[in-house]
Amino acid sequence: MKLVTLLTDFGTADGYVGAMKGVLLRNVPDVQIIDISHEIAAFSYRQAAFALLNYAFEYPPNTVHIVVIDPGVGSQRSGLVVETTDHYYIGPDNGVFSFVYLRQAFNAYEIMLSELKSNISSTFHGRDVFAPVAVRILSGEAITNFCQPAQHLSSFYTPYEKLDEKQIRLKVLHIDRFGNLIFNFTRAEWQELGQPENVQVRINHSLLSGIKETFGDVKNQELLLMWDSQDFLQIAQNKGNAAKILCLQEGDCINLKLP
Repeated sequence: MKLVTLLTDFGTADGYVGAMKGVLLRNVPDVQIIDISHEIAAFSYRQAAFALLNYAFEYPPNTVHIVVIDPGVGSQRSGLVVETTDHYYIGPDNGVFSFVYLRQAFNAYEIMLSELKSNISSTFHGRDVFAPVAVRILSGEAITNFCQPAQHLSSFYTPYEKLDEKQIRLKVLHIDRFGNLIFNFTRAEWQELGQPENVQVRINHSLLSGIKETFGDVKNQELLLMWDSQDFLQIAQNKGNAAKILCLQEGDCINLKLP
């Protein structure tokens, strides 16, 4: 099966997604194309990175994932092919593959534009670079024919900071559509600390104690600490929006107190 997923911030009104599909279907007629979403917030490579984390690893071996959230299109930023044991990832070097780097062994390659067609638009690499590269991979061509080893990889992920024996500082990595605040602290890291049960977070007038298992462990509208579906620590509000009630944004920090 030749399978491609598409994740973009293009929307569906302007035909940009259709152009990419046309390139794929014209050259690989038997390809199956899966639209993940074209409603990523404009330029939000962080949102795209989390979306990719949520679905990419679930697909069959040899799936090609094309991700085009590309505010730096036409600049000196590189285009990438990231190859893992199971999948290929194609897109710009702007951090959109941060969680691929974190979760899987990989080889990363920089796309050599000189090995592609000459009339490459400076504003539409999805059509003129990333889709044609996917075609060549799907056709069985060696990546080294049109790529070279990448010398630089952008990532927005940073580990949590240890302040002292009783406190660590966490950063908001992402806020999902429900207003859940997702932090750079994983269940595995919590286990490495001995799985402390009575951790606490104080934000403004709210004190959160302990890590809950489900939203139903607290009353409606109550805040809680819990693990998200990818095992990152999050602050949520049962049937509410934690980000709004706590007035926190991406990049803001909180302190997690250990017992």
